[in-house]
Parts: sequence; structure tokens; C-alpha cells
Amino acid sequence: MSLPSTKISAALSTLLFLVISNCAGLLGPDLKPGITLTEAGDHSGALKHYESIIESGKANAEIYRLAYESAFLAGKRVTAGKYYDEAFKAGFDIDSLKTLAVDLWYGRALKLMGMSDWKEAIKAASQIGHFSPDSDEDKFCRYILAGRKKFDRGAHKGLWDAINDYSKAANCNTSSGLPYFLMGQARYKNNRTDYDSALEDYYQSLEIEPEGFFSEQARADIKKIEAVKKKMNAFWGK
Repeated sequence: MSLPSTKISAALSTLLFLVISNCAGLLGPDLKPGITLTEAGDHSGALKHYESIIESGKANAEIYRLAYESAFLAGKRVTAGKYYDEAFKAGFDIDSLKTLAVDLWYGRALKLMGMSDWKEAIKAASQIGHFSPDSDEDKFCRYILAGRKKFDRGAHKGLWDAINDYSKAANCNTSSGLPYFLMGQARYKNNRTDYDSALEDYYQSLEIEPEGFFSEQARADIKKIEAVKKKMNAFWGK
């Protein structure tokens, strides 16, 4: 005896619902909205999505890891630290977690140093040293900060030593123009008649990283130095 078509259809619908429900359980929480928001630069929105999953009690290690990154990029670093710990406790790979932490703190350090916010840059650099001591990122920050300290003192020998520190930093990260920008500043502070050497470093910094956080200041410095050079050359008849 065959079943009526309506009963077969209902049975298939029930089976399909169970399959979809089971698949959803296996796949875990929906990450796509958060990832889409992150790609759009809306880190606060992404964090809100991940926190809604956490509040529902469905969070896993990956959710906590994504919440950590979103919170950090949204500027909520205390909250980020909490989710870092939760990701670790939930079993997220510790090496991958540390690599992410270094990437995030290094990006912040580069931004702060490029904007001459040295007080906050020191804090960011200390976190890099905590997560990955003696890494290229750690060495880069230590060389830059050591050079800046000597630059601030302003002594002739200290300025040459600062240039040496910046040169070492450049070797640690060849894709950053920041060390050359700082070298240009140090050379000009050390000798305000050696325009060409300072300008060479400034131009190198922009060639490497034309849209770096320091680039606006670099262009302003170049304009000022070139104006002084032109004025002095006219004065001396060159």
C-alpha cells in the first residue's frame, strides 16, 4: 500500500529539516557576517556579531579568536585581551594566537611610531617583546625606540648613533619606510647644511612606503628643506 503524496512530501520536509539542522550544528556558528564586516573595515560591527554568538553560548575557539582580533582593531584592547585568553582556554593553537597578537601589536606600533606617538609606541613594542622576544618585529621596534631616544638628546655623536640604530631597523623590515624617514630627520638635525643626505633618506622613505603614516610629515619636511636649500644656494650664488 503506497502512502499519499502529501504524507511523502511532509516526511521529506521533516527529513530535510533534520539534515539541515544537523549540518548547521556540525558547521558551527555563522561566521560570514562578521568576516564581511571585517573586510569592510567595520571592526566594531564584526565584534558585535561575534559577541552575539558568545552570549548565545555557541562560541568556540575560532569565535573567540575572531572576537579578539575584532576587539583589538576596534580599539578595545582590554576586551581583546579577555577574548585572547578565552581563545587559548578553548583550545585555539597557541602559536597561531601569538603570531596574530604580534601582527596586531606590530601594526599598531608602526602606526604610532609613524605618527610620532612615542609614549604609546613604547607600550605596543613591549607587547611584541612579550609575545615574540628577539623576533624581527621586536628588534625593529627596539632599534627604532633606541634611535629615537638618542635623537631626542640631540648630541652630535648620539645623532650618528641614532642613524645607525635606524639603519639596523631597516634591515629588520625592508618594506617599511619609517627608518629612512627617521634617518632623514636625524641627518638634518645633525647638520642643517647637508641637505642632500637628508633629502635622500626622505625620498627613500616615500619610495618604499608612499602612504605610510609618516608620509605627510615626510613631504612637509622635504618641502621645508628644499626651500632652505634653494634660498642658501641663491645666497651663495650656486
